[in-house]
Amino acid sequence: MIRLFKAIPELELPVYSGEDYPVDGTEKTTGFLISNHVPGEQVEETLLVASAEIKTSQTDREWLQFTFNSPSGSCKGKQWLNQGTAEEAMRPYLETGIVHVSAKVDEYPVDSGNKSLTVQTVKAVHDQSGTAYLPQMPAGESAQDYRDQLIGLIEKMEAPLRQVAHRVVSAYWDDFSTRPAALYHHHAYIGGLLKHTACMMTIGFGICQSERPDLTLLQCIQEAEADHKNDLFQAGERDMRQFAWDDSFDALYQSARSIALLNERPHQDELLLGILLHDIGKIFEYTHLGASGDRFSRLVQTEPTDEKLSGIALDPNGVLVGHMPYGCFVLEQALQAEAVRLPVDQYHRLMHMILSHHGKKEWGSSVTPQTTDAWYLHAIDLLDARKEKWRQSQLT
Repeated sequence: MIRLFKAIPELELPVYSGEDYPVDGTEKTTGFLISNHVPGEQVEETLLVASAEIKTSQTDREWLQFTFNSPSGSCKGKQWLNQGTAEEAMRPYLETGIVHVSAKVDEYPVDSGNKSLTVQTVKAVHDQSGTAYLPQMPAGESAQDYRDQLIGLIEKMEAPLRQVAHRVVSAYWDDFSTRPAALYHHHAYIGGLLKHTACMMTIGFGICQSERPDLTLLQCIQEAEADHKNDLFQAGERDMRQFAWDDSFDALYQSARSIALLNERPHQDELLLGILLHDIGKIFEYTHLGASGDRFSRLVQTEPTDEKLSGIALDPNGVLVGHMPYGCFVLEQALQAEAVRLPVDQYHRLMHMILSHHGKKEWGSSVTPQTTDAWYLHAIDLLDARKEKWRQSQLT
């Protein structure tokens, strides 16, 4: 298990030995990673088509726009149409969902770090499995370790929230343990949601166990600032144009300020359960090969669906609701399944954490944080997401 912040003590938890929460322990392969290539470079790669759209400009010019997956990550792509129709040009991408492309690496705006592929030729690939091209957890990391950490922390909770947490995880384990936590910016690979949640719970538990949780949070923020300053210092020699911690510190210090003014300790078990639930709605908001076709019907009154699945993409139905409301649905379902009735204030604190964890409405939050636990969850979410992005930037 990775130790993300020195302010959070290392935590040794027992290895999970049960059979309720299996994970895939096979060795993963590597693949195309666009950050390893320079603008103007020609590449030939086999990629999984995660999404494909026909786009039209204001001058009625059509082009194709894509998201591609490989075992090492995701990237955006496009193809200009020089002859034929957009529908004809789209056929190879939809034929099997796996394509071999010849493409040029572009960067727009110049020196922005926003790289994409401009496809020049494409050929459908027929003899390979798409699951082999889904983005995978970084080398040297293990889904088993994150599973053990997550289950170990749930076991440290008291009843009845411990039973509620187990009900949540067991009801959706196959999807929860494989879903990414985002499309591009952090934990954007199979198992990313499991890792993000386990790491956040570890940070949250460490903060709650400390003598001064507010100061421990501030120490984590100071470590993040040190990362950012080091990036700025090395920007010239590493040709860096984007920084993982950009636009983070105002929000982090707003959280710390609000926590100081509220002047109360976090509720440990509520915070851990809120962390578990905050992104679990991404089971429904995202989709990819291997996603359960009955995940919606197990939660709400819908029929099972027969989806055509490919790479990691937004689910066209799930995105209409978003992961925050779905997280609330999952909590309510687990409470009913366990026949647990919570005090009304505790129930609303838990729902509030899920609905407010993005911090700002302009960042997608349904409401803004109002409680101590909600501010801690928002800060921990931002710290873990940006730390993951920072760690990946150190590898390129």
